[in-house]
Amino acid sequence: MELALLVKAKVVDELHVCRKNYLDGSVPCGFQRTLIIGLNGSIPVNGKEIPIETICIEEDAARKVREEENTVYYRLDRLGIPLVEIVTAPSIETPEELVETAFRIGLLLRSTGKVKRGIGTIRQDINVSVKGGARVEIKGVQKLEWLPKLAKNEVIRQLSLIRIRDELVRRGVREEELKIDIRDVTEVFRNTRSRILKQRGDERILGVRLSKFSGILGVEVQPGKRFGKEIAEKVRAITGLEGIIHSDENLEEYGISDEERSELRRALGVGDKDAFVIVKALRNVGEKALKIVVERAHQALIGVPNETRRALENGNSEFLRELHGGARLYPDTDTPPIRLDLELKEKVASQLPEYPWNLKNKLVEKYGINEEFAKELILEGKVFLFKEVVDECNVDPVLVASILLQTLKALEREGVKVEEVSEEELKEVFRHLSEGKIAKEAVGPLIAKLAEKHVGVEEALRELGISPLSERELEELIIKIVSENVALIRERGDRAFSPLMGVVMKQVRGKIDGGKVAKILKDKIKEVAGG
Repeated sequence: MELALLVKAKVVDELHVCRKNYLDGSVPCGFQRTLIIGLNGSIPVNGKEIPIETICIEEDAARKVREEENTVYYRLDRLGIPLVEIVTAPSIETPEELVETAFRIGLLLRSTGKVKRGIGTIRQDINVSVKGGARVEIKGVQKLEWLPKLAKNEVIRQLSLIRIRDELVRRGVREEELKIDIRDVTEVFRNTRSRILKQRGDERILGVRLSKFSGILGVEVQPGKRFGKEIAEKVRAITGLEGIIHSDENLEEYGISDEERSELRRALGVGDKDAFVIVKALRNVGEKALKIVVERAHQALIGVPNETRRALENGNSEFLRELHGGARLYPDTDTPPIRLDLELKEKVASQLPEYPWNLKNKLVEKYGINEEFAKELILEGKVFLFKEVVDECNVDPVLVASILLQTLKALEREGVKVEEVSEEELKEVFRHLSEGKIAKEAVGPLIAKLAEKHVGVEEALRELGISPLSERELEELIIKIVSENVALIRERGDRAFSPLMGVVMKQVRGKIDGGKVAKILKDKIKEVAGG
């Protein structure tokens, strides 16, 4: 409701639980429950209002763990977790506008303080279409930086498929010419030297002719991907068969001889203008695979098929499933409608957070941090903690932002489970820092210790052997180290600072601020060098 009101959507008076069928195994009961919360909102993006058609709450599906032959394994730990689904209207016109819209929606989600954080918690699906093309959904985009390349490469793909369609029309290819005439060509390869095509067990080599398709399977449809590869991905997604071999490839690379190629073309009835595809598999799997190949060839006559595709990290995508129709929701007759309380709506409306794009500017102005820090604090959901620490503990805002964003991420990369450290514990760390009980160099090791053991800050400091050092104690230590290195200082002068700083910090790291160490050490070096 908070999100719906933030995007100025009309909040419904009554919630109706609806079902959406999922038959792939990811939802064991066979359907997902969805409730529409808000309709017809919008979000400002670079001076333009991007319509938000619906805001829903729905249950998450199970996580696919792996596939082995004909079995798919799921984990049920994510099943039923509530998700917010935000759907924009088809009015985003450029990859840059796409990124900014997704970024702003992400900011809104973070600003509520009510969503999980981390990779995979926000999953974006992009719908792309071009003039003369079709709506194609690309699922599973987890990083903002993937969006522009995915969008651009899908535009390239659709334009390429349209050019393939136009070429097929120019060649006069008719649907009735693309027949499912599957032939067993195993005998052609009885004595083959091709390791891929050597017969094993009950596997057969099956082939099919694609009339007037010569050269078409070799057309590049996305960077580094040809049309034949796209068809192979669809075959794999549906049948599990790892690959197909087609006539627009270099068949020598598969170990297929010229004699075998000529015999294969005769066996399949392939002419100069035709293409062919062969597969090696159990007969039922091979026949299913080649039927998919012919069906995809039929779709090439139309141009761009409606598909749901999986986002790949290189900016391309691969076939996932046929795109479901729009009318998939139907009422869940097990659950009565839920009437929304008007007082609840008014209460939520009175407590809406500030728009994060306005908050970003205020963070920069009030606390003197850079825009990147401000943006990351909002995205990471750490704004409230940042403001509390700075306002209550009187710690340098830049240092607080640096620790919350950079130090914690560095610890995560080292395998430290920073999520185990509560916000109260982090605030206690900052209080120790503000009171001079620890130096900023001790923050990382201290947080790591808190994540490792469920102990208090004081006990963690004792285990680390960190206790505060007074300036007097520091000065005495520096005088001692300087006196032991007089010859070095007189030889190098100011250049002796760096090696001696390392010696001092080795003994005091985490016990006192490094800036104080540097100041006293420089003063003592000057005294010796000048004397």
